[in-house]
Amino acid sequence: MENLTKQEIDYSMAKERVNQLRKFYVSLAIFAVLLAIYSFRNYYLNGEITFFSFNNFSGIFWIWGLILAIRAVKIFFFHHSWERKMMDKELNK
Repeated sequence: MENLTKQEIDYSMAKERVNQLRKFYVSLAIFAVLLAIYSFRNYYLNGEITFFSFNNFSGIFWIWGLILAIRAVKIFFFHHSWERKMMDKELNK
């Protein structure tokens, strides 16, 4: 196992966090674009926009939105501080 300095570990963790943020924002942008296209299509065909019905594909958007919300909580509220504490604890053994 290679010996890494604290600065190298911090850089590695920061790089991983930036990668997670990039993936999240790309997923969020794709979700927003597809939801807008679907909503405008429904409005054009039916004359109404409904987000609370589970017919056709709107259930998929609910599930996808829930997954994005869970990922957002994980990324923005559960920072790497717990992981960092555990790594420091293991390294000090």
